Amino acid sequence: MLSSMFTCRSCTKRAFTSLFNHTPRHDSARTFAITRPILTSTQSHHPRRYATATAASEWTTQQDAPPDGTMRSRRLSPLEWAAQKHLQYLKDPLHIADFVKKTLGKGNFEEAALVTRKASKNTDVVVSWNHLIDYQFQQDRLHAALKLFNEMKKRAQYPNAQTYTIIFRGCAISSHPKLAVSEATRIYYSMLNSDRLKPNTIHMNAVLQVCAKTEDLDTLFSVAQSANNGLRAPNTLTYTTIINALRYTADKRQHGIVSELDIAELEKAKAKAIQQAKAIWEEVMSKWKDGSIIMDEELVCAMGRILLIGDYYDANAVEALISQTMARRPPKRFPPEPENSGERYSKTENYNEITPDRHPTSDNPKPQASGAPAISYATPGMNSLSLVLSALEKTGKTTKVEQYWNSFTGHHGVIPDANNWNQLFATLRRGKNSGKTAYYLQAMPTNLMTPKTFRIAMSTCLRDNLNPLAFKHATDVLCTMTARLNIPDLLVMRTYLRVAYANKRHLMQASKDNYEAAMLSWGEQLAAALDHLWKPYMIATREYGDDTPESNDKSELVALARKMIAVSDRIISGKMIPPEAGEQIKLRRNGLNRVVVQHFEQMVAINPNFQLEKDPDDDEDENDFDGLGAEFRPKKIIKDRRPRANGR
Repeated sequence: MLSSMFTCRSCTKRAFTSLFNHTPRHDSARTFAITRPILTSTQSHHPRRYATATAASEWTTQQDAPPDGTMRSRRLSPLEWAAQKHLQYLKDPLHIADFVKKTLGKGNFEEAALVTRKASKNTDVVVSWNHLIDYQFQQDRLHAALKLFNEMKKRAQYPNAQTYTIIFRGCAISSHPKLAVSEATRIYYSMLNSDRLKPNTIHMNAVLQVCAKTEDLDTLFSVAQSANNGLRAPNTLTYTTIINALRYTADKRQHGIVSELDIAELEKAKAKAIQQAKAIWEEVMSKWKDGSIIMDEELVCAMGRILLIGDYYDANAVEALISQTMARRPPKRFPPEPENSGERYSKTENYNEITPDRHPTSDNPKPQASGAPAISYATPGMNSLSLVLSALEKTGKTTKVEQYWNSFTGHHGVIPDANNWNQLFATLRRGKNSGKTAYYLQAMPTNLMTPKTFRIAMSTCLRDNLNPLAFKHATDVLCTMTARLNIPDLLVMRTYLRVAYANKRHLMQASKDNYEAAMLSWGEQLAAALDHLWKPYMIATREYGDDTPESNDKSELVALARKMIAVSDRIISGKMIPPEAGEQIKLRRNGLNRVVVQHFEQMVAINPNFQLEKDPDDDEDENDFDGLGAEFRPKKIIKDRRPRANGR
């Protein structure tokens, strides 16, 4: 009997329970002994820890009793216990979604996911699932996000339109583009075949952006063919994405040595992309005139940028594009025509060329039929300003720079950013207009100025070396840099000395019958350049003088000092200035020489095999006499740039 009783678990448990229940103990004492946790000496002195231990004893929950009458219990984890406590007060799906969003903002994904899973048993919490999926995409976890999407459907939480938008946009920012394209298109085509929820224009545009990122044009055009005139009607973003994808695919940067065959293939790819973009643009213009889409700056610039990768004629069409889509009519800044005059001003012809009469303008709108939708022109902005300046730089029509700049910034109220200013100076550099460069540089806000800005401006003065005023404009650029930048750029200062070397043809021609007078004039210019450089050089020395010899800034500082020493030697040895004026140059030259010698001694101590390299600008600057003839060349040019330890 006893042996048969112990063969059954239930009977055994019931027998031992009865045995323990016969132990004499008060019920309240037994209850207290079971529920109250054992306190250590430390816990007895800390009520807060005692309260935590007491709360932990409540983590045990009893499940429904099975048919055999026994009770089974499972101990909850602290995270599950906290999730249950939160759901006691979060009944509304909106409140649950807000809690999940705040929890994800703190980085507690596990807690947010557990609350969402528990709430999914009896509540529709699709928005909470959307937050979880979006969080995983933001963390660049493509597999985890798609796994949540599948789990969401298994828990009978049906995805809404926002769910698919989050998935497609998350695929667009994923660092796994090929996988993202395959998953995005798979889900998109499943939506097309679904009867519950059809994709809309937002979904289509998001998938197009995924394909554009991977430069998968075949899949991109396949998705674009799913557009219709209803739920998936193409909009401005649709065409912008397609045109940008064509440009990204065709205009690939080539690094290293490229064969002529590769260059030819690249040019063919560019021409094909431009032809496709032009065909798409015809459809855009048709829909725009019908009022089906709204023209914006981003779409205009997408078409303009792809034209810039083409030849001269493609880049030249950017002006007509701006005029056609933005109705750009700058204010007339020239006097009207005099009465009884059959001649037109040349500036007026330029004005009509930029804004053709065949395009409707805001000042002279084209009559429209009754009931026709009004054409809304794109608003000019910083992007379109940069576009038109780039087109002028490529076509060489730099005389129109001022007119376009004043129109955009004055008439249309565009506030240029740093990129616009740098593009302006780059366009002026193409036109070798150092005067306008120095003028606009003074008007540029100080907070937008960078060393790159002054490098472009100073290189413009160097390109404009045949202009008698190029050195004066370069001096203005140098003074502006010294006043605006806390630390002058060393490369700009070296380029300034090159301008002083190169801008001498007018001096030679002015004294073509007297070579010595011409050399004295040139020497005065070089001496003035050294004098203007001394203050910014001292500022740079205080900043970089104590750097290690191997630092780039210290190397640039020494390179500038070597250049200044070379100019000083040229002036002194060539007797290009009066002797009394050369004393200060000698003193400064000796100080520069000590800096150079100390630097190279430190370099040799670091690397015994170190050898002094020749300045590549020396031959270019000093031996350039602009073809004036042998009679104006000095018989011997002393070129001794070795640092001398004795300072002589």
